[in-house]
Amino acid sequence: MVEARATDLLTEIATRYYLQNENQVEIARALGLDPSTVSRSLKRAREEGIVHIEIRAPRREEIDLGRALAARYGLARVVVAPVGSDEEEALGSVAAEFVSGLLRSGLRLGISWGHTLAGVVRRLRPGTVAELTIAQLAGGVEDPAPGIQGNELARRLVELYPDSRVHYLHAPAIVGSEAAREVFLADRTVRAALEAARRCQLALVGIGQIDERATLFRGGHVGAADWAQLREAGAVGNMNTRFFDRLGRPVGQLDRRTIAITWQELRAIPTVIAVASGLDKISAIAGAMRTGCVDMLLTDEPTATAILDTEV
Repeated sequence: MVEARATDLLTEIATRYYLQNENQVEIARALGLDPSTVSRSLKRAREEGIVHIEIRAPRREEIDLGRALAARYGLARVVVAPVGSDEEEALGSVAAEFVSGLLRSGLRLGISWGHTLAGVVRRLRPGTVAELTIAQLAGGVEDPAPGIQGNELARRLVELYPDSRVHYLHAPAIVGSEAAREVFLADRTVRAALEAARRCQLALVGIGQIDERATLFRGGHVGAADWAQLREAGAVGNMNTRFFDRLGRPVGQLDRRTIAITWQELRAIPTVIAVASGLDKISAIAGAMRTGCVDMLLTDEPTATAILDTEV
């Protein structure tokens, strides 16, 4: 009976960690255990065969797609996730593994906001790195789906990596007027947060499209009149709440109402990784790769294939 209960506990801990995306601290709190006990239980679950870990090397097709996209758009690297029954799961898992490999203790990490980025952050696991400095690259947004705010993603990162600190940007991403923006920028904490964002060594950003499904439109940050003006000016997407056209040129209608680091400041960050997928985002992703800000792209196989097959 005791052995059965122990096995049940190992199974519950492993299920929470590997399938429900809970970190070790969250599991320990939920089950009334010490975090070190959770860590030892995960190791034991693997040793006893309760957990089977499969390492899947990329297929030749994925590698070739990534190289072709990187060569066409002049990127340092493009990582392509495989086709799967759940495309969001496939990209999130591959992206989380890739980003984890780039983290090191003491790194200054910038994070934007969005659904795809949230999927990556949810799949990150506690590792050996610590003492990260995490900064929001843009202000906050509203969306019917919770969990995509930059401050929420930054908080999750702090929980994952011990002794890390975060610079929250306590301001909306887009405000109603230039005067409102000036008021926010006059605040010492807002200025300090933006300065921390400028000093980042690695930045994670998403890419948004220009249609009525976009978070900025659905959340009311960009009204119908502004949206129409952006389209008329040729905007095809946005990255870190700043808009661009199909050639990657800034479309600056809302810049004087935007609270985020500038294009030049984003470009100056040594490594900028964009994470995006979806056939509705082909033009936006292609335009983002032409901005000169993106060093690496993480996407999925259908999206990569469509971009290469389409003149965008």
